Order: sequence, then C-alpha cells, then structure tokens
Amino acid sequence: MYLSEKITYSTVRISCDYKNGSAGVGTGFIMDLWRDTRNNISFPFVVTNKHVVKNSVKCTFELCKADADGNPIDRESYAVALTDDLWIQHPCEDVDLCCFPIWEILNDLVEKGMKPYYIPLQTDLIPNQDVLNDLYAMEDICMVGYPDGLYDVVNHKPIIRRGTTATHAKNDYNGKKQFLIDCACFNGSSGSPVFICNEMPYATLTAGDRIILLGVLFSGPMFTVDGEITFSNIPVEPVAKTNIPMNLGCVIKASEILVLRDEFLSKIKEGNLNL
Repeated sequence: MYLSEKITYSTVRISCDYKNGSAGVGTGFIMDLWRDTRNNISFPFVVTNKHVVKNSVKCTFELCKADADGNPIDRESYAVALTDDLWIQHPCEDVDLCCFPIWEILNDLVEKGMKPYYIPLQTDLIPNQDVLNDLYAMEDICMVGYPDGLYDVVNHKPIIRRGTTATHAKNDYNGKKQFLIDCACFNGSSGSPVFICNEMPYATLTAGDRIILLGVLFSGPMFTVDGEITFSNIPVEPVAKTNIPMNLGCVIKASEILVLRDEFLSKIKEGNLNL
C-alpha cells in the first residue's frame, strides 16, 4: 500500500449534531499521541479543530472493517459515536485544536467481535525546526479530508487534494504557529491533515518516499461582498455563499499537536480527566 493510500485510513469524516438542532461535517484524523513504552502499548486519539465540535451533543465517524486476515474491507464500515465530554482542548484559546481519546471505544468494538481497520499517524511524522529549515519555500503538499462533506460513499474514502505551501513552513506566519497553503479549502475541510507526501525520488541526499505531517487546516482568507479580505474558520455547517474563497488555507503547525498530548498527560496527572 502506497503512502498516499495509507493516509486515507488515518483520516475520518466527523459528523456533528449541535445543541441548536443543526448538523455539520468536519475532518479529523487518528493519531497515536501517547505511548506506554514499558508495555509497548499505543493510545490513539482523534484530532480535529475546536470549532468542528464546539457546542456539539454528538459526533460520529466511520472506521473501515477488517477481514479475518486483518485486511481492510473498504465497502464496509463501523459507525463510532463520541458522546462523552472527553475533548481535550489546546490550552491556548486561539489555537484551534482538540483531541478525543478513543482507545476504550476501539477496545469495546474488539470485545464485541468487531474488527476495525485504521492506520494511526505517529508523532515521528511531526517535523522539528531543523526539518522545517531544510524545506523549500514552495513544497508540494496534499490535504486529506471532506470538502463540502464529499467523500466516496461506497468505498468510505476521503478526498485527497494537491497544492503547495504558500508561505515557508519554517516561519511562523504573522508571528503565530501557522503557515499558508495554496489549495482549495471548503466547508468540511476543517481539521484536515496537511502532508508533504512524496512517493518518488526527491531532491535530497537520498532518494525514495518521504512523508511529513506539516499541520492541520483550520481557516482561510475570504473576499467579502464588500471586497474586504478576512480570515475566518472554515465552516462545518452549510452556509449561504456570501464570501468568496481565495484558494488559500491557514494551517496550524503540527508541533502544536504535541501540546495537546502534554495537556492530556497533565490532566491525567492532576486527576481532572475520567477515562
């Protein structure tokens, strides 16, 4: 299985029911944020934007089924509901990230005789500053998600989009842990992971595949009806098209995902989270 196919098994379509009776769709991805090295156990989370799940009363996503040999059955899936208030929020209010621990949910599926198939992202895909410094100002990127809620309904697969970095990923755009991408971003794309994913020789000292998790999409600049340019969160609910997207997206740097992990461990240590 090529890298570009593997990441489709990491990304999930999050459907939310909100307190006001409305519904919306966003994107999330499964990542092993915490690892018990002593017992060699990984603990997966769903990572997405805060605004995707804000004021939700129920969130659901699908996981592909696996056959007896552990291979994916693309046309069959399990619906997984996240109804508990276990969302871990990034401690900085203006960093639009949160995560939800799902290992107990997955264990419950297995205990009921179900075999989910997914490929969790690993934290070693998150680049440090040295890696970012070695990137070109314009790198080819791919974004995996559910623009306008679209996906392959039969095969339960997300949409993969291509683009480039629009600002250098080594820099903090406007002083924040963000950068811009040149890629079409629509409702439902919120929470999409953004990768450098090269499945061919590339211009370094070595040749072969490489994959880097650069960050998580959360907003984009829009032309308003008055001709102004404003940045706003990419909506998860259907809205009237009064603003025109500029095909630019604002991405939270992947290093901020590690802050989520630290926040989770802090809450566990303090006894402020019941799992």
